[in-house]
Amino acid sequence: MQNNYDNQVVFGGFFARLAAYIIDSIIVWVALFFIKIPFHFVFSHVDGYILFHYTLQDIVLYLCGVSYFVVLTYCTGATLGKRAMNLQVVNANGGKLSLFNVIYRETIGRFLSGFCMGIGYLLVGIDREKRGIQDMLGDTRVIYRRRVEELPCQHVKNPIQ
Repeated sequence: MQNNYDNQVVFGGFFARLAAYIIDSIIVWVALFFIKIPFHFVFSHVDGYILFHYTLQDIVLYLCGVSYFVVLTYCTGATLGKRAMNLQVVNANGGKLSLFNVIYRETIGRFLSGFCMGIGYLLVGIDREKRGIQDMLGDTRVIYRRRVEELPCQHVKNPIQ
């Protein structure tokens, strides 16, 4: 696997990924809050459950939340939270992900990772390549996009002089 610095891959660790997920969760929560208000009026006349104990509004809101992760991960390789933490999702060879792998990773993989008290996510802290169950199923890796030390330094002149 290769990335953009000296063929040395640095896998995204547990706490960096956790921070990225918290940022993404806040973004999705705020977006769904503003989507839910008009949906409440649109779906208020629809009674009853469609799938198990989920209403049509629940299903639409779930699909909106998942689409944030799927679209951004597929198009850019990172959600906004991952970008903030300097992370990127790549396939096992270090390349771009296929749409099927992203959908599989972000739906079934995340469900199975959180299914048993989040043990699938805790594997990120144990695994040598920092993979959770969603990464193992989707054959993906989360890596750092670039090293911070290699970023060009910009010298700021003192405005007083």
